[in-house]
Amino acid sequence: MDFRGYDTLPQAVKEQIERLKKIWMKHLGDSLVGIYIHGSIALDCFIEENSDVDLLIISDRRIEREERLAIAKDILENDRKPSPLEMSAIRLEDMHPWKYPTPCQFHYSDYWTKHYKELLNGTIQESFIVDEDFGDEDIACHVKLTNQSGICIYGKPIAEVFPVVPEEDFWKSISNDIEDYDFHAYDARYFASNILILGRILSYKVEKRILSKYEGGVWMREHVAEQYRYIVDHALREWYRGEKGLEYNQEDMEELRKVLIKEIQE
Repeated sequence: MDFRGYDTLPQAVKEQIERLKKIWMKHLGDSLVGIYIHGSIALDCFIEENSDVDLLIISDRRIEREERLAIAKDILENDRKPSPLEMSAIRLEDMHPWKYPTPCQFHYSDYWTKHYKELLNGTIQESFIVDEDFGDEDIACHVKLTNQSGICIYGKPIAEVFPVVPEEDFWKSISNDIEDYDFHAYDARYFASNILILGRILSYKVEKRILSKYEGGVWMREHVAEQYRYIVDHALREWYRGEKGLEYNQEDMEELRKVLIKEIQE
């Protein structure tokens, strides 16, 4: 598999990241503290056909509603050109002192694409995602990964910006509501990814390091009973090679889900 890191990204993805950097510089100006890459790029496990470009943006002031809408408009124009985008913007003072869940000023992922389009065309008049800051449990995970492996593409160095995330908060961010974990959550395209993520959570509990989704899948395969290994193999092939039509036994799936959740909770 052709895994890429920041230095080996395809030219089209590099250009997309550069456009995103300019969007945030345009809208935030001198209040932009920095832009940081986390996720698969930072873990040298980026696949152009599937992986997101994951960004954290830090500002030293609150971003107002109209600014959030204007930023969303520009981001929509750059989403999936070529890669899907996911990003969160945080005010610096909301991390110092550390808060959990951390207040988020702006969030974008493909889950919110339709919602932003409806806000911009007037179909929706009000929405918490632009009207207010909101506590986001996922920020703890993003910040910890940024401290571990992140890349600064603009602004202050990571060590000067991000606090150490308490272990308890990080574990909450990745394991809260784990008993209701659903392999079929979100869009159908995330099915294989959801399988790998559950194993990735367990891998952190044992290894105390955030692994890439691929590394977490390989780790899971080595730590589950043989009868479930084909599920992990299928998920890796489906997510990273784009293979379709792979068969999963539903009873095996449910048993694996329960086994992983039990080990995570213990």
